[in-house]
Amino acid sequence: MTPESEKLNQQESPEMPCAGPKNKTAITAAKASTQNDTQSEGSRLAWVLLMGCAVRLCAFVLFPDLISHYLSGCVELSTPVTSYKRLAEGLHLCAHDISPFDGGVFHQSPLLLLLFKAFYYLPEFFTNLVYVGADALVALILAKLAASKRIQQQQRIQQRGPAVPGEIALSCSPSMVAMLYLFNPLSLGTVLVRSTIVFSHLAIAAALLAGLDGLANQAVVWTAVATHLSFYPVMLVAPIALMSAARSTATGNQLKSIALTVAKFLFVLGAMHAVFVALYGMQYFTATFDFTLRVADLQPNVGLFWYFFIEIFDEFRLFFFVVFQLTALAFAVPVSWRFRRKPLFAATMLVGIISALKSYPAWGDLALFLGLLPIFEELLKYMQYAFLSANLLMYGIGLAPVFWHLWIEQGSGNANFFYAATLVYVFGQITLLFDLGSAMLRRELDIHHPETRARPVIQE
Repeated sequence: MTPESEKLNQQESPEMPCAGPKNKTAITAAKASTQNDTQSEGSRLAWVLLMGCAVRLCAFVLFPDLISHYLSGCVELSTPVTSYKRLAEGLHLCAHDISPFDGGVFHQSPLLLLLFKAFYYLPEFFTNLVYVGADALVALILAKLAASKRIQQQQRIQQRGPAVPGEIALSCSPSMVAMLYLFNPLSLGTVLVRSTIVFSHLAIAAALLAGLDGLANQAVVWTAVATHLSFYPVMLVAPIALMSAARSTATGNQLKSIALTVAKFLFVLGAMHAVFVALYGMQYFTATFDFTLRVADLQPNVGLFWYFFIEIFDEFRLFFFVVFQLTALAFAVPVSWRFRRKPLFAATMLVGIISALKSYPAWGDLALFLGLLPIFEELLKYMQYAFLSANLLMYGIGLAPVFWHLWIEQGSGNANFFYAATLVYVFGQITLLFDLGSAMLRRELDIHHPETRARPVIQE
């Protein structure tokens, strides 16, 4: 060996043994940092959930008169198909061996009767605990959805880099998502009036989480439960089927997976229907699904149906019922297909459409839609009308109780006052939906065609 080669070996040999330990140390440090972040995020999420539950329980204890005399009568928070007073009436009829669907008062799913039957003879505090726990579970599931999306985004960035060149990867933390939902006044008011829409939200959120995790059977069951509780979540079958098909690569396998998911959903829904027909007869179907589709009770709410069908002539009523209901339901397939590569986003869009166009909407429906939005934090910079949408929603929410007071209590207004506030409210939701969809399309354009990032998009 020459003196030059010996010198060269002496220079290289100290570096070789050190390369392995340095890499191991860096990997260990990265894992430790990730583990610490996960633990701290978990503790923050636990505190958020505890604080949200504490606020709700304190409100139940400290302000019972406000809840019973004012909030429980708010048509903005409670509807004929979500009212706790009507649920209590149904439970009372069941306790006396009378069918709850005979009197024309109870129009909610028999699932709620089975759930609350055990709490009928217990103090009211336990019922409040059920509502608070269900709302906390919704927040927890939303946080898990955000965490799952965050992990997928980090893996994609490590493998292929940022989706949009030069973009700073930001994601709303799971604890922040839970906090934005729990401390939203709309979700808080929904729990305080004990609206049964909370359990529909729980079923919807559980279906989305199960679908995102690849648990197709659980997602189908939860979607069927949500449909039985509120009917309109039937639209979510399309994105749930796409989530199940996303794990198949071949087109034929994807179509088979979609068809199988839809068949499973119809089977579960049919089995539930058969069980309840055996228990309560076809009266239950007339009082629940048929009641919702026909909009048999035209009590004012924050939707579009009630005022229009008060004014319509009877001979045209059936035609416009079909038109209005199809307007809401027809979005399921096109929205899901357009965003088929992002089924969670498609489901979020459909939740917003349900909130705006269902026959008996309430502020609680908007609370779930707003709770899903922080999961898609990367779209915020693409939204052009966020300020306008926020103002429209705040105006609609703020003016509705005022106009209701002027109309019903003071007698100095009329139905046009309240309906005008609902129009502003619904228009704010529709504006937000269009802006959100446009933001996702613009982001997809930036991903697939980076050269167009600096150009404005003009539609002709």
